[in-house]
Amino acid sequence: MILITGATGFVGRAVVRRLAAERCAVRCLLRPFRYEQRLPTGILFSTVSASMDDLPALRTAMQDVTAVVHLTGEEDLVEEGTLHNHARDTVNLTAAAQEAGIHRFIYLSRLGADRASAYPLFRTSGEAEAAVRESELDYTILRAAVTYGPEDAFTNVLAMLAKAIPFVMPIPDTGLARFQPLWITDLVTCIVTTLDRDDLIGQTIPLGGPEHFTLEQLVAQVLAALGTRRRLVHVRMPLMRGLIGLFDALLPRNPAPPWWLDLLAVGSATELGTIPRHFGFEPARFAQCLDYLRRKRPWRRDLVHFILHRR
Repeated sequence: MILITGATGFVGRAVVRRLAAERCAVRCLLRPFRYEQRLPTGILFSTVSASMDDLPALRTAMQDVTAVVHLTGEEDLVEEGTLHNHARDTVNLTAAAQEAGIHRFIYLSRLGADRASAYPLFRTSGEAEAAVRESELDYTILRAAVTYGPEDAFTNVLAMLAKAIPFVMPIPDTGLARFQPLWITDLVTCIVTTLDRDDLIGQTIPLGGPEHFTLEQLVAQVLAALGTRRRLVHVRMPLMRGLIGLFDALLPRNPAPPWWLDLLAVGSATELGTIPRHFGFEPARFAQCLDYLRRKRPWRRDLVHFILHRR
């Protein structure tokens, strides 16, 4: 039995689908949210509800479990307090796994994770990594680049904003920050493969796509996939932080939450070729996987729905 956290997020749903397709026994650990949780449909898996603060409930959730895959999707970061609590949750999860006698533990982190970072997004990921390393588990940490796909909260939000704002597309002035977008199918392949790779125990492996982009180049690719022309307008980061902070205070769900600016300021890239070297396959190129943006959609209506609904 494989226990999955973050199963309701973009990456989590894809991991559950893949494991179920490979006939693995899957159990999804769900936190008691106030909002509807999106789980995959049409496949066989079990669920258990437990707060990350409830160690007895976590131990119960781990009965008959042989491996844990600990995910935190970008969607989860918009929930109040989740970013702040993630490192503490990881400490509790690793402790419960050790007490339950589980050995294999996969943690999906992010490129740039550093417990000394000035940016909360990367600092909390670095603190969570430290908790995993300090445990006695047979862990592997996968540091992923920004991940994209049909259900993501990155390229889809860029597309909604591009369609909703006429004539121009405001983007933060991110300077030399680089991005290495990773196709969701490739990330899932790496995660699932790692479960059976004892040679990766104790390692921290960076994962990224086959290309480096500036933010401007990445947005241009999204606009090209949409068949939309917009003039890119660079906005200084302090002004962008102020605007996003205002949106965060006023809107039920901010399409560009504050953690976005941490990601955009630091970037999300590593050296090219890490996936071929560690996993033996070539990851997909960004422009070749954007067909989901080319489909006719009511983008403006989708943006309104996104803002007004937590899930």
